[in-house]
Amino acid sequence: MSETYELAVIGAGPAGMEAAIAASEAGVKTVIIDGLPREGGQYYRKPSQAFTASRKTVVEKEGDLLAERLAGAPAVKIFNALTWGIFKEEKSEGWLVGLYGPDVPKWVHARTLVLANGAYDTPVAFPGWTLPGVITSGAALILVKSQGVAPGQRVLVTGSGPLLLSSAAHLIEAGVEVVGVCETTRLFPKGIIYAPTMLGQLHRLQEGMQYLSLLLRKKVPYRTGWSILEVHGKEHVEEAVIARVDSKGIPLAGSLRTERVDTVVCGFGLTPNTGLARMLGCRMEYQPQKGGWVPLRDSMLQTSLPGVYMAGDGAGICGAENARWEGRLAGTAIALLTGHLSNQEAGKIIQRVGPELARQRRFGRLLGELFSPNPGWISLARDETLLCRCEEVGLAEVKAAVADGARTLGEVKMVTRAGMGNCQGRMCERSVAGAIMQACLAEGATPESVGMYSIRPPLHPLPMDFLAEAGLEE
Repeated sequence: MSETYELAVIGAGPAGMEAAIAASEAGVKTVIIDGLPREGGQYYRKPSQAFTASRKTVVEKEGDLLAERLAGAPAVKIFNALTWGIFKEEKSEGWLVGLYGPDVPKWVHARTLVLANGAYDTPVAFPGWTLPGVITSGAALILVKSQGVAPGQRVLVTGSGPLLLSSAAHLIEAGVEVVGVCETTRLFPKGIIYAPTMLGQLHRLQEGMQYLSLLLRKKVPYRTGWSILEVHGKEHVEEAVIARVDSKGIPLAGSLRTERVDTVVCGFGLTPNTGLARMLGCRMEYQPQKGGWVPLRDSMLQTSLPGVYMAGDGAGICGAENARWEGRLAGTAIALLTGHLSNQEAGKIIQRVGPELARQRRFGRLLGELFSPNPGWISLARDETLLCRCEEVGLAEVKAAVADGARTLGEVKMVTRAGMGNCQGRMCERSVAGAIMQACLAEGATPESVGMYSIRPPLHPLPMDFLAEAGLEE
């Protein structure tokens, strides 16, 4: 069972929705695919009916309007469908997209692609991070906003970036006691130079101030230049140790403090979800201020592979508004490529998109320069600390592999199996790479020299009988 389209958009978050709307309304035969039950992605995910609020937030209103626009667009929508692989068609121009889910086509044929896979929380390995009760900011927001479930009763929020404030505020509104927020970045005076850029983002400033105001009213300490060090507990989280850190994220002696908690929410920024791009063979480059490895793209967001475009945080962390404008640009570019828009028609749209996209990218650079991961985070792990949870590979094993001559993620993967588990390295790539660079500091190791994990289909764990049948499909 297969279907054929001019464009397949993978991901129905801000970027994917805008791309599908722009392309389909221009006449491109479009399908948009997502693994969630409905559109919105993580950013516009609908709150649970069990979670009541006095009024809708600005983000929720934006999400509702965008969902209405997508519903009215002539694009085909496929939800509850995992995209487990994309393959180059041999007999015809285009791509073969493999899907898995209830009542969805097994294959979709598409002449062009927009990869709008978004991003995921950046995991950081520290002693105790595998204990039940240690979760990411994204997971906490999903539990509270979408499921109406509080992750714990007494919670510490730690990490870096504006998502910490959002997480803490939503937890408080859900009735959770937040004992403190530890922001590793020292925002002052570092952040002052970015004031002009922030003035162009007044709605974001207002949102942040609302979160801070709630923390102040509830007397929740907001500590900048502080970080989690370790978590203790027998069967679950019982206490967390925090400390002041220097500009590199290294703990300062004599500043340790222990908090009695049952949950630790960690938000150390976001990592672009580039699994499908790597699987296809798109050329990548390392840009720490954009979240790590990102695809090379031209001015119209086309990757190194003709007909494959990437938009949104999956191509570099820059925020939801940037993702929307990039999605609109990618959809327009494909409408032009497929002959549904003339150069003049596309040019008018691009002229409108350009200034807004430039403004959002300035804000993205601000976020990257303020909150990019500190090199000291890998120093939190000890020899016995697991870096790869899937294969249970600890820091000591990675060090041993380096001592035996391994110098890249691929080499360490072959020796230790780190990165061979179900997540294909999403949870451990940054930590293992950091451990390699730390061990090879004297040799001048860099992210480029250490490299990245290779990604092979299936991107997600699937039943063997399904894969056997899929292998027989023509």
